[in-house]
Parts: sequence; structure tokens; C-alpha cells
Amino acid sequence: MLAKTLGLILAFTTATLACEMDCRRGVSQNFADYYTPVVQMTVDSLETQLATSMQTIKLPTKIPISKEEITEEIQLAVHKSLQDFVKTATSKPKLAEGFYQVIFNEELPYKGDCNNPKRVNRKMPPKGESWTMEECEKMDYRCGNPPSICHFLDEVKQRCVGRMRKQLGEYASFEGGELTRGLVKDTRKSIYSTLANHGVGQLSEDKSIETYVAKLVSSIVSTLDKWVAKDVANLCDTPEQEEACSKWDHEIKLEILKWP
Repeated sequence: MLAKTLGLILAFTTATLACEMDCRRGVSQNFADYYTPVVQMTVDSLETQLATSMQTIKLPTKIPISKEEITEEIQLAVHKSLQDFVKTATSKPKLAEGFYQVIFNEELPYKGDCNNPKRVNRKMPPKGESWTMEECEKMDYRCGNPPSICHFLDEVKQRCVGRMRKQLGEYASFEGGELTRGLVKDTRKSIYSTLANHGVGQLSEDKSIETYVAKLVSSIVSTLDKWVAKDVANLCDTPEQEEACSKWDHEIKLEILKWP
């Protein structure tokens, strides 16, 4: 009994305290801040692909407006729709929350105290001080304290990238995807508004216009499918995204180690 009691006391005195709620939320937001430019990059690529795809669709002869003007209005609408999407997708309730779940709540979560046998010599830094990079390197136990999260940064980043791929794929799904819904709605609205602004709003109900809009919608859906299969599936695995995904490892380690 005495040995068991002493063991518990020893474990308690040597344990390095786990990252509490403010810390977990803060770390999740740190990752969201660094990965936001990656989301922007892949959405910029999507915008280029959408423009190329839509250019191939023939304008109905009944529309008394140049294809250049119609195309420009559609592209402006698509651009705004995509930028609105980026703001939503990278917002705290979306991106940071996704990272929070995949790091701290789901399979093999970074939770709990650890440090037995001892890897570092303190439970937490004094107020106003950070953990050190040396403590990051030494803490090779997987648990919920900042040095552990710092030590296993590559694995944590893999989780974050996986979560981004999952979320972007869901946003671009045909059934209920926020990105798909926004693009379709804004593209339709752009065409009908352009017709109305030129005094031919009645053409919105013309069969040829309905067919044109349907082809644009089909083009959007097809382009999104290709984007998810190629760009999203390879997020952070392409040379073009290497810097955006990998050049801030040291900086985010310092941010993580600031948390008690």
C-alpha cells in the first residue's frame, strides 16, 4: 500500500501538466492562422479552373450582350463567391474547430499529463515564460502538454492537412456542399442580373437561357469534382505549396511553447 501511495505521489510530482482549454483552443488557432494561406492558394487554383471551364460554354444567340461582358460579370461573381467561401472556411468555427477536434478529441488525442520517467524538469514554466526548444525535443511522450505537441509537430500537421482535405471535400460536395451552393447561386444571380440590367430580364425564362445556365452549373459541379480529386487530395503535397505548408515549422513551435 505504501509503495502504491509513493508511486502515485511520484507520478503526480513528475507529471508535466496538460494543455488546458485555453491552450488547446489557442494551439488550434495557431495552426489555422498558418494554414489559411494554403486554403486561399487552392481556392485561387479553383477559380482559374472554373474560368477555363466556363469559357468553353457557348452563349445563346438570343442574348443581346457580348460574351466578353457576360463572362466578365460571371467571373466577378465567382471571384466574390470564392472569397466569401474562404472567409467562412477559415473562420474560427470552421478551420480552428476542425483542428481542435482532430488534435485533441478524436483518435489518439493529445490529452493528459506525462513525464514519467522524467523527460523535462518542470511541470510548467513560470508565468510569462515559455517552454524551451530543448524541452520540445526531449518530450517524446505523446500527451497533452505543449512540449509533446511541439515534439510531434509533423504528426500533428498530418492530422491538420487531413482535416482540411476532408472539410474542403465536404464543402465541394454536390449534395449540400456550402461551396457548391454558393457558386451555383451566385452564378445564376449574375446572369439574371446582367440580363435585367440590359433591359432583357424576360429572357431569364427563355429555354435557351435555361439551357445555358444548366450547362454552367454542370461545368461548376464537374470542375469542383476534378478540383477535389486532384488539388484537394494533394493539398500540401505539391512543390507549389511546399513553402506555404512547411516553412513555418520553427515559428509555430515557438507559438505552441508559449502556452503553459
